[in-house]
Parts: sequence; C-alpha cells; structure tokens
Amino acid sequence: MKLMDISERFIIYVTEQSFLISLTSLIAMELNIKAVFLGFFIAYRIDFVTGFSHIFDTYSGIYNLIILFILSFAYYSIESITNHGIAEDIFKLKIISKYELKNKSIISVLLIRDLIRSFFITCIINSLFVLKYSKLLQNYYDHRNNLISIINKDESRKSLFLKYVYSSIIMYYSIFFILLIIYTFIDPSSPLASSGVKSKSAFHYWVFFKTILNNNLTLDILEYMIGGFSLFAGTFIELFSSNIYETVIMSSLDSSHGVSSFVKLILPQFFPETMGYVFGMSIALIITDIILSFIQSMIKNEKSEYFNKRVHDLSYNAGFYLLLSISLLIVGALIESSLGIYNF
Repeated sequence: MKLMDISERFIIYVTEQSFLISLTSLIAMELNIKAVFLGFFIAYRIDFVTGFSHIFDTYSGIYNLIILFILSFAYYSIESITNHGIAEDIFKLKIISKYELKNKSIISVLLIRDLIRSFFITCIINSLFVLKYSKLLQNYYDHRNNLISIINKDESRKSLFLKYVYSSIIMYYSIFFILLIIYTFIDPSSPLASSGVKSKSAFHYWVFFKTILNNNLTLDILEYMIGGFSLFAGTFIELFSSNIYETVIMSSLDSSHGVSSFVKLILPQFFPETMGYVFGMSIALIITDIILSFIQSMIKNEKSEYFNKRVHDLSYNAGFYLLLSISLLIVGALIESSLGIYNF
C-alpha cells in the first residue's frame, strides 16, 4: 500500500464533479431554475469574471450551488457507506485510520469528511493543508482525525493506462448525454434554419475531410490536451462549452429532420470521434498529473528518482493516448466525409 498522490486525488475530484455539475444543471432546469453553470461555460470566453460571479450573486446561482451541494453529499455518502464509486472502483482509494475505530465511528467521521468535500470552496481550503501536513499528504480534517488516504501499491502499467481512460470516459459521456437530454427534452433547441433550396455545388470529398479533421484536431489538441497545462481547468471548461455546442446542434438536427437524421448522419462517426476526444482528455490528465507530481516531490523533499519514474511511466502512456486519439479522429473524419453530412 502507498499514500495516494495529490494528482490522483485531484483527478478523482474533477471526474466526480463533472458528473455532479451536469446532473445539477439537469435537476435545476427540471425545477424551472436557470442553469447558471451552463451559462458560465457558454460565456466564459467573453467575460470569465462576470460569468463566474453570477454563480454567487444571483438567486439562480445560489439554488444551483445548493443542488450541487446536496447531490455531492449524497454521492460521497453513498460512496463512503458502500465502498463503491469512482474513487474506490477506478483508483482503488481507501481511507484508513491510524488507530483502531469501530465501523460506526469511522462512518460518522467519513460522513463529516464528505460534508466538507461537498462544497468546493471548503474542499479547496481543506485540501491546501496538504502543503503543511506533507508527510502523510493529509488535509486539515484528515490530520485532525488521523485519517490517511492510501492506494494499492502494486500498480501495473496497464492499470495506470486505464485509470485516465476510465476517468475521461466518465467525464466526457456523462456531460454529453446529460446535456443532450437537457437540450432535447427539457429545453429543446430550435430547428435548423433551411432555405428550402438544395445546393447543387460539387461535393469535394477530400476538401471536406481536411476541414473536418482540422476542426477536430484543433479542438482535441489546443483545447483538450493543452488544457492540462492549466491544471485541467482549461480542459474542464472547454469540455462543457464544446459539448453544449455539439448537443445543441444535435437537438436542432433532431427537431428539423427527426431521429433518423441522427442515426444516419451522426451516429456512424460519433464513437470514433468522441473516443478520440476521450484519449485527448487523458493526455490533459497526464500533463496535470506530471505538474502536481512535481509539486508533491518539492513539498515532500522526495528524491528525483520518484518524479523521473512517474514522468517516464506517464509519458509512455501519453504516447499511446496521442496515437489512439489522432487515429480515431481520422477514422471519424473519413466516415463523416463519406456521409456528406451537409448535403441532406
């Protein structure tokens, strides 16, 4: 067994919160409350500060925060009681006590811990104490209650490879499908505008293919992968904003041409293309892991051998992710071009 790294804890938290924020937006709109998180992700490029402040200075924002808090506490509590969840099942996280505690006692301690984690501001403040209690990488609450986060030490290269893929799959598809439900059934998008005149211009397959591939690679590399340099915040925000755009288009397509249009024009390239993005996000997670691993090695005064080995293992995986990501995007672009998606 070994201490769970800072980077792994961060990735677990972001993975869980991506699903919970999406679910918050779904519930808020079901209750006729403005989904301020989605509004922020749409407007963040235009006015980041104003968009973020609206989450705290409007009634809708407060209601969304309350919903997110309740959902988060419910999720983390179930995870603590059942020992099943993203942290346990993917990263094999276990919270143990330095001293023997009865089962009921440890559960009550964990539930208070879950309460702190359920509001992101208290979670951030609590987590910053890792810098102070660096020996066992404990946050403030864990230090006061003698709790330690551990992980299975026998981590194979295969398991390390899959951790980031599983996390990226959960993040991407949970956001995508929840947003698709929102913009199809709760807040349907307007049908696509149509002039009623079919274009008779020649269809240039390879020109179309290059355009699609260039657009997909730009999103994948510049927005998803490189977002890791900002400790995943860039990737996280872009993931929501790009998925909002995609699901609105799909909802509009369904309103205009029915479900058959989705099956014929979207579904064939959907999984190759989106899995390409998933592997791009996995690279962002690795970049984030490397940055946080360096920070951890500094605060713990660890030998450089640990950090160098971590970089070696992660870089090995990143090479596979990059190859798979680009290959899948090429396959998706080839399929989409063959459909002539804009020639209805």
